[in-house]
Amino acid sequence: MIRQIEKRPTALFLLILFLLLYLPGKFLTPKVMNSLDLSSGRNGVVPKILSEPRDSIDLLVIGDSESYTSIDPRIIHEKYGISAYAAGQAGATMADTEEILKKTFTRQMPKVVLYETNSLYRKGPAPTDVGANISKAFYYFFPLLKYHSAWKSPFIAKFVKTYKGFRIDTRVKAYKRGSYMEKNSRCFDDEPIDKTNIASLQRMKKLCKKKGARFIMYSAPSPRNYDYGKHMELTRLAEKEQIEYIDLNMHNKEMKIDWKRDTRDRGDHLNLYGARKTTIFMGKYLDETSSFKEMRKESISAEKKR
Repeated sequence: MIRQIEKRPTALFLLILFLLLYLPGKFLTPKVMNSLDLSSGRNGVVPKILSEPRDSIDLLVIGDSESYTSIDPRIIHEKYGISAYAAGQAGATMADTEEILKKTFTRQMPKVVLYETNSLYRKGPAPTDVGANISKAFYYFFPLLKYHSAWKSPFIAKFVKTYKGFRIDTRVKAYKRGSYMEKNSRCFDDEPIDKTNIASLQRMKKLCKKKGARFIMYSAPSPRNYDYGKHMELTRLAEKEQIEYIDLNMHNKEMKIDWKRDTRDRGDHLNLYGARKTTIFMGKYLDETSSFKEMRKESISAEKKR
């Protein structure tokens, strides 16, 4: 009898705990998160892009912070009439980026996916990591655990200006260490890309092909993250996997990147001025290789049907 009494409070406690964790998560939809200004920082990437009008994004940019500081959707729209979105995530692992791509495809059908390559060199949990897989399952069933710090978002948003995921940052902190892409510069070539990350890249490529999207690897200008050794390694990987690749670090002179003015943190990320140059260059590249022309044809055709 005593044991039965003890079991009932325990079961009741577990039920209440389950409901407290589960029910709030049912209300944390992208629409609600955005309406309450709870979508900023790392956890805000997916809710924000899922709240965009369905099938409204033609060009998707993914990766870590190098991605959302290097491609400005405003310039793409102004010059080419193409809708772009920078869905990069700060400190993203390949697993993070793959998840963002998968979820984006549930509501969007981008014609081009630009993947910034820096996260290929960031190690994430292995597929056999039991703890990571358990955490992932808990986040799926209990979104409250993943978005528990969302209350900070309204305060963060006051200091960080973004547009379609792009970080609008006019701060200037110069890079002063000189050239970094010469063959005799410091070399990261002794840091091979993790096989788990390559497998993730392969899956992203396969998914894009299935969805009819052109998948392109690109490296944003960054003396803190790239050098000639990495350029060669990424070039070899792209050739092996038959993925289109453009290393913007090899076009600094052509883009007229000024490292005294175009970086916000001494060569790690570009600021607004540097991003304008890389966006114009990438836009021209995509336009000359037919992607934007095909998008415009489809847009005109869609308008005629209406």
